[in-house]
Amino acid sequence: METLPPELLTRIFSFLAIGQKTLAPYATISRAWQCTVEQHTFSQLSLSSDELERSNHAVVQSSHVHRRTSVRRVNYGVHLPDYDDNACGRFERQADRQINDEAFGKALVGLFTLLEVMDAGNDSRPIDLNILYFYSSMDINRRDTETLRAHEMAKSLGKRHDLFELRYQDSYLQLLQPESLPILHNVTSLTINGDTARKLAPAIAPGIMSRLPNLISTNFSISDMERKRPNRRTQLRSEFAKQLTSMPTPQSLQKFDFELRHVQPANESFVNANVRGDFHSPDVDDVSTALQRFWQAAPSLTNFKLSGSICVGPELFRSPGEDEEDEEKQQQWQKLKVVTVELSLVRPDGGWYIELDPDRGSDSHGEEEEEDEGEEDEFEYSGHIFHDRTSSQNSSSSGYDSSDSFFAMNELPPDSYGYDDEKRDLRLNGEEPSAYFRTKPTAELEVLFTAAAHAAARMPSLRNMRVSLEVRPSGRTGRKRQKIGFLYLAPGVRGAKDEGRERECRKLYWDAPKGWRMSGRLQDKWKFLLGDDGIVKYKEW
Repeated sequence: METLPPELLTRIFSFLAIGQKTLAPYATISRAWQCTVEQHTFSQLSLSSDELERSNHAVVQSSHVHRRTSVRRVNYGVHLPDYDDNACGRFERQADRQINDEAFGKALVGLFTLLEVMDAGNDSRPIDLNILYFYSSMDINRRDTETLRAHEMAKSLGKRHDLFELRYQDSYLQLLQPESLPILHNVTSLTINGDTARKLAPAIAPGIMSRLPNLISTNFSISDMERKRPNRRTQLRSEFAKQLTSMPTPQSLQKFDFELRHVQPANESFVNANVRGDFHSPDVDDVSTALQRFWQAAPSLTNFKLSGSICVGPELFRSPGEDEEDEEKQQQWQKLKVVTVELSLVRPDGGWYIELDPDRGSDSHGEEEEEDEGEEDEFEYSGHIFHDRTSSQNSSSSGYDSSDSFFAMNELPPDSYGYDDEKRDLRLNGEEPSAYFRTKPTAELEVLFTAAAHAAARMPSLRNMRVSLEVRPSGRTGRKRQKIGFLYLAPGVRGAKDEGRERECRKLYWDAPKGWRMSGRLQDKWKFLLGDDGIVKYKEW
C-alpha cells in the first residue's frame, strides 16, 4: 500500500466513499491511507461550542498537517446555558438574555480563535463557515421524543408548568462585541441561519461580516416578525442598519443573499406600525437606506438578493432627494448582473403596497364576504394594537421585563399562557380574523418600481432583475397565489416564452391584476433602458 501513488489511492477511495456513511476505519490501513481518507473526512467539520477543545486537539494542534489543510467547510452550533424544570414555566427575563448573549459571544470567539490558527492570510485555502443552530438542552427541539411526550402529558394533566418554545420566542441573541472576534482571511463564504426557534438579532450578520475581509458570498436568514412590540422591532432594524453602515466596505463580496422574513398579517385590515427608525432620518427607512449604501459601495458585487418577504422602501434603490438630471454624480453598480427583491406587502412606514381594487369583478362574491369581515374588525383593532411592551402582556406575566434571572432564582411562580391568551396573541399579531382582499398596486408601490427602474438604468452589466410581491389567494386572484412586479432581461438572456428576435432584445415582463398598466413616469424610466427595440409584455390575472 505504501508504494501506491497518492493519485491512485484517492481514486480507489472515491469508489469506497460512494454510499458509505462510515469512512474513518479505512484510515487505519496505513499512513498513506490515513492521509487520503482524512483529506475527505476532515473536509467538513460539524461541531458545537462544547466540542471546541476536542476539535482544537484533533485538528489545529494535531501533528497531521493535512487535517488542517483539508478543512473546506465548518458547520457550527452554539450550546447556550441550560435551565431547570422550574424555568420551563417562565419567560426569559433580561438577565437570562444577557447570560445567553455572553455565552453566544464567547462561543463565536472560541470558533474564530480556532480558525485563526489555520489562517495563512491571503494565501489561505478558502473555508465555508455555516452558523446554523443555537440551543439550550431543555429547549423543545432538544428534548428527546420520550421526554417531550412525558412533559406534554404532565402539562395537560396540570402536573407541570411548561411554556415550551414560548419561553424564548421573544428573545433575540445579540453579539455584544463584534470587534472581539479575530479577523479571518480564510473564510470566503458565510451562512447564518438566524430564523429558528432561537432567533438572532439582524445586527449579528454585518457584525460577523466585518471580521471576514475576504468574504465572497453570504446567505443570511433572519426574522423581522416582532409585530406585537413595534418599538422592539424598530430597534432591531435600526441596530442592523447602524452595524451595516459602520462596517468596512466588503471589497471581495460577489454574492449577497439576505432573507429578512416579514410575513404580512393574515388580517389585511391590520394597522401596521411605522418601523422606519431614525438612525439615518425619521423620514426614511433605516434598513432600506443602509442596504442601498452597502450594495452600491461593494465594488465586486454581481448578485444581490433580498427575500423574506422583506419589508423595504424605495430608498433601497435611490437616495432621497437624488438629483435625476445630474447623471455624472449618480453612482453606478458597475458589476451587478442579477438583482432579486421579494417584497412584503407591508411598507416600513406601516402602510400597504396593495389596496382593495374598486374595479373587482362580480365573480368575487366570496372575496367580498372576507372583505366585510376584515373591515368590521379594523375599528376594533386600530385603536389599541400598539401598546408598549408591558401592556401587551397578559396580567399573569406582569413581571415579564423584570431583571430577575431563572439561573439565580429557582422558586419563582410559573407564567401563564393559556388558551385565551394565545387567542388574544393571534389577534394582536394580526393573524385573526383572516381577511384577504388587497389586490391593487398603490401609488407607493409604483414609486418603488420607479426607483428600481432608475437603478436598473445605472447597472451597465445587468442581466436579470426581478422585483415583485406575492398576493394571497382570494376571489380576485382566482383563488391562486399571484404576483405583482416585473422581470427585466438583458439581450441574450432567454425568457420562458421568447420567440425569434425576442431573445436578442431587452425585455420587461409584468405580472399584474387585470387592467393595470405602468404610469407615465414609470413607463418613461423603462423606455430609457429598453430602447426602441425593447419589448414589454403583461401577464394579467
